[in-house]
Amino acid sequence: MDRAAAAAAAAAGPYGAWSAERRRDLLHACADALEAARAELVELARAETALTPERLDGEVARTTGQLRLYGDHVAAGRHLSARTSKGAAPGGADVWTVDVPLGPVAVFAASNFPFAFGVPGGDTASALAAGCPVVVKGHPAQPLLSRRIAEVLAGAVAEAGAPEGTFGFLDAESTEGDPNKLSIELVRHPAIKAVGFTGSFRGGRALMDAAAARPEPIPVYAEMGSVNPVFVLPGAVADEAGREKWASALAAAVTGSAGQLCTKPGVVFVPDTEDGEALGAAAVARIADTAPIPMLTAGMAAAHRSWQERAAGTAGAESAAEVGQGAGQSDGQSGGQGKPFAVQISAKDFEGDYREEHFGPATVIVRADPAEYPALAGSLEGQLTATVIADDGSEQDRSAARSLLPSLLARAGRVVWNGVPTGVAVVEAMQHGGPWPATSAAWSTSVGTEAIRRFVRPVAMQGVPADLLG
Repeated sequence: MDRAAAAAAAAAGPYGAWSAERRRDLLHACADALEAARAELVELARAETALTPERLDGEVARTTGQLRLYGDHVAAGRHLSARTSKGAAPGGADVWTVDVPLGPVAVFAASNFPFAFGVPGGDTASALAAGCPVVVKGHPAQPLLSRRIAEVLAGAVAEAGAPEGTFGFLDAESTEGDPNKLSIELVRHPAIKAVGFTGSFRGGRALMDAAAARPEPIPVYAEMGSVNPVFVLPGAVADEAGREKWASALAAAVTGSAGQLCTKPGVVFVPDTEDGEALGAAAVARIADTAPIPMLTAGMAAAHRSWQERAAGTAGAESAAEVGQGAGQSDGQSGGQGKPFAVQISAKDFEGDYREEHFGPATVIVRADPAEYPALAGSLEGQLTATVIADDGSEQDRSAARSLLPSLLARAGRVVWNGVPTGVAVVEAMQHGGPWPATSAAWSTSVGTEAIRRFVRPVAMQGVPADLLG
């Protein structure tokens, strides 16, 4: 770890001075190398995650597209703050800004998206695009895949002529004893100047505390979790077609990828009417009819079953899907299967475990008066997403949405209208973040080109001749 951090520190100056065009070429080279190894990497990922080849192949495409997008974005100068105030300083000097890379970034690979949020994912891509070397810690649940991706990227970075230490990799299995020890030591290392993390609240908070306790505190950009509330308005479920449509869509969003998505809808508010109850019952039935799904690790499968048992046994639980055994073994190294599960409750019982993020194919359906939606939204913690499902042609629904939106804007990083929140587009306008405890920095995003700006800082140049910067 010391060697990787020291090498990154030595590379920071030379790599930070690279032109945006050279950084673009490096990111494109990384994308090309991943594509060349696609078949091998997808098979490794399938064996270690039990995710389907189709899902993994699509994720590789998303990851390589992200690398190319970030490279093109910086080459066009679109990531720069680039402000100028002519003659504005005392004595009539011009004031203009430049963006300076922060320096080496520690990146922690996530398990649920082994490519898009793994070793070659958004934190790695955005840091390299910003001109920062990276030291990436692989995920312990995917040791073979993490190592192989690191080899592919290291080769591409070297071929692009980057300084030694521009891309560093730490094997999560190399630490004896406490598996979290390496993470904390990396964050504490004085060469590291920023952190990118996607994972649990507990893990993110531990890294934040370690970073804050340093003699030189550093920023931690942690995405930690969300229940992603969905608010269904009456017009959307006023007829059977609407109820069938949204029951199917919500069930698919809950069970897709075994519910192991940070944007999975974990709580769905439905009108406390016959129509709303029918929607809830239909969604519960569809989720219950879904076969057990292989989960990423045995620990996740066990945690999923434990949450099911608590949720089904809580006072007020109604029309709960049967709690599955979830004990079957899945392919490869992932340790068990999760039985999809849903429970329907009333608003007065929406407390405790029902408000907490649950990682797995499960959701809570809450019957409530739509007039209470703004207050219910306001009672939630910060979220990555919030969704409104409505009848566009209903003025009643639109009026209710107008009342609800201020509460959602105060709580969520992304608001979805008549859709499901699971897909996150890698585009310039995307905001994948949210108020605490969804993330540690609500003003930042880990997806989209704005993610690059996490790893630069602006410097005001007052009267400095521009040609001195070379």
